[in-house]
Amino acid sequence: MHVTGLSGLQHFSFAYFVINVDPVLLRLGPIAVHWYGLMYVVAISIGLWVITRWARDLGIHDDQIWGLFIWTAIAGLIGGRLYFVVQQPDLVQTYLLQPANIFKVWNGGMAFFGAIFCGTAALYFLAPRYGLSRWIAIDGGALFAAVGQIFGRVGNIINGDIVGQAASSGIVAVPGTVCSHAPCVAFVPDAHVLGWAVVYLNSGSFTRTGIAYQPAPIYEIGLNLIALAILWPLRYRLPRIKAGMFFVVYLALYAASQLIVFFARGSEPITPFLGVTIFKQAQWTAIFVLLACIPLALFVRRTAEPWPYSSDNPVPWPPAPADAAATPGSRPRAQGHLPVRSDVPEGATNAAVAVELPSWQPTRPSFGRLRNVFGTRQPPHDSLGS
Repeated sequence: MHVTGLSGLQHFSFAYFVINVDPVLLRLGPIAVHWYGLMYVVAISIGLWVITRWARDLGIHDDQIWGLFIWTAIAGLIGGRLYFVVQQPDLVQTYLLQPANIFKVWNGGMAFFGAIFCGTAALYFLAPRYGLSRWIAIDGGALFAAVGQIFGRVGNIINGDIVGQAASSGIVAVPGTVCSHAPCVAFVPDAHVLGWAVVYLNSGSFTRTGIAYQPAPIYEIGLNLIALAILWPLRYRLPRIKAGMFFVVYLALYAASQLIVFFARGSEPITPFLGVTIFKQAQWTAIFVLLACIPLALFVRRTAEPWPYSSDNPVPWPPAPADAAATPGSRPRAQGHLPVRSDVPEGATNAAVAVELPSWQPTRPSFGRLRNVFGTRQPPHDSLGS
């Protein structure tokens, strides 16, 4: 990909960017690899890299993270797609009467609120199966989302499936020699067009070509970066003070960003509600989420506990076999979501003490094998001292 026209920056204060990039990165016979899908892979990979290191510092084991991640990722992708579909004005004609379109995610269309809702539900219900408190698992999911969503928006920029309001009154007269071949991004001086507008030229783009638009995905990336700058120093502090509060802060910041950025979005219609006619559907969702964050914060404050483990005092893992003899000196598992540590015999290490966790066992095929798909090693039971 080449970039042209940058020399004009020193002479003009107004300009626009031309994007001529095919949303399809490459074709392998009948298989098309899309930029949008690639950005999701990048987002998931970087998000997973971040939370794995976060989890280790909090004394959580890699195999616990992998087990939860697989199911949460599936739930998030399904929720994001379905929440997008149900918001569409052509829901009946395009999706209900043609259900195959629901699965065509390569055509764009993921609503991140849906991913948050379904992913959080998956974490809430599955965390105890992996020996974690529900709230610490949800905090990890929030950190994953805060990091990964930034990269997902890059795919929207290339696709042109998210654009802001029009920044020109009609077709922009792009010089014929500018970005005539893809892939290309160019900077074109023009005193009559918003200086940071974008114009799409590729026929595969999801928006009208030749029109200057406000770059709504870039606005959103900026707001995401501000939120991440606030959340980053809190990623260790809040779980150790009150697990679950990190998620509440993330949810409030994301909802606020959506409330702001959708004022610049051009394609979504106004959704009248309670006599108010200035907000779009996603903004109403953001408002309700912001309001819900107040009782949610109070609920977390009353019910959640500080996270008691660290890299020096890790979560006892894996659980002992159901038929294993009780470890001398151990005490029964208390009710709740956090595993109870056994009394460590003199001279023994934490890793050598078997403890009782929820009834799920790592050897059961329903969940245990799936978490090892990516090669996570399961320590043999005979090394646990059980």
